[in-house]
Amino acid sequence: MSDAKAEFPLKLQSLFQRSRYKVCYGGRGGAKSWGIARALLIKGAKQPTRILCAREFQTSIRDSVHKLLCDQIEALGLHSFYEITQASIRGSNGTEFAFAGLKNNISNIKSFEGVDICWVEEAQTVSRLSWNVLIPTIRKEAS
Repeated sequence: MSDAKAEFPLKLQSLFQRSRYKVCYGGRGGAKSWGIARALLIKGAKQPTRILCAREFQTSIRDSVHKLLCDQIEALGLHSFYEITQASIRGSNGTEFAFAGLKNNISNIKSFEGVDICWVEEAQTVSRLSWNVLIPTIRKEAS
């Protein structure tokens, strides 16, 4: 896997620096979701990583970033590394992408174990209750 194909706007370089929380601001078309998807796919290809992709409202996988990740897998030439199913994405090294809505699955969120990274898309819509449940759920060392 070569990083040479992956380009990132300067404002997203922080995705490759260690930090407990990262927040990307900006309007539509700012390449935030696209860049985050690429960064997570590259990280997952380098080392086994469990990634929870969450948003406040997700009634189906179509509401998630699943399609975006699939498109970026193809763009990065990682289709032989990642296995794509209708509900998950798995790397041949054990990397796993899971997808969840927070609002309607709050009890299921509490049971997520071993999450290395949680990507919350459209975080401005996430309720205080959802944050109060999600934040203590992501408790793995160095998550």
